[in-house]
Amino acid sequence: MLRIAVVDDEQEQRVLLENCLHRYEQENSQHFDISLFADAQKFLRQDPGEFDIVLLDIQMPGLDGMTVAHQLRQRNRQLVLIFITNMVQFAIEGYAVDAMDFIVKPVSYYRLAASLTKARSRLQTEQGAPLVLHTKDGTYRLDSARVHYIEMLNHHTIFHTEDGVFDTTGSLKKLEEQLAGQNFARCNNGYLVNLRYVRSVEGSDVVVGGDRLLISRTRRKAFLQQMSEYFGGQ
Repeated sequence: MLRIAVVDDEQEQRVLLENCLHRYEQENSQHFDISLFADAQKFLRQDPGEFDIVLLDIQMPGLDGMTVAHQLRQRNRQLVLIFITNMVQFAIEGYAVDAMDFIVKPVSYYRLAASLTKARSRLQTEQGAPLVLHTKDGTYRLDSARVHYIEMLNHHTIFHTEDGVFDTTGSLKKLEEQLAGQNFARCNNGYLVNLRYVRSVEGSDVVVGGDRLLISRTRRKAFLQQMSEYFGGQ
C-alpha cells in the first residue's frame, strides 16, 4: 500500500486529485492510503516518513510549495515529490528538491496516472538492500537506500549515511558488486556514490549531500553516463 499526501489549498483541486487517485486504484489494482491537506503548515507538522508520494501545489498562501519541498527534503530524501502547478517556470528549481514530475493544471487523469506509474517504479527501484556493518563500536544493520556514498580511506571503508558515519573494513569492489542494481556508481577509485543523493556536478566535482567528491578523468565518462541514465529514468 502506498501512502499519498495531497497538499493543495483549493478544495476543488483536492477533490479532483482524490478522485483521480481512486480511479487509478481501481484501474491498476492498487490500494492507496490518501491524506488531504489544505494547509501546508499542518502538513509539515506530520512525520514525512509517513508518506511515499506527495502531490504538492506550488502556489499556496503562507508557505508556498517550493518552500515546503525544501523543508521536506531536509527531513526525508526518499519520498517522491510531484508538483501540481500552473507555474511551469519553477521546473528548473524543482531539480534542487529532486522533484520527480511537474503536472500543469488543469490536471488530466491520464497525465497524473502516467506520473503515478513512474513513481511506483521509482519507489520499487529504490528499495534498498540490507547491509550489515561491523565497526569498533558494534554491529549495525543499515538500508543501502540511506547511504549517501562509501569512501575507501587508508584501508578503512567509511559509510556516509542518513544515520551518520560508520567506519568499517572491507573491499569497495565487493561492495560495488553487492550493491549492483541499487543505483551506485564510482566517481573515482575511492568513492562509490548513491546517485539518489547527487545534487549537482560542478566542474570536476560531484556534490553528494553536502560533500564534494572528485570525479577522476578515467571514471568521468562512465559516471556521467550512469547519472544520465538514472535521472533520465526518473
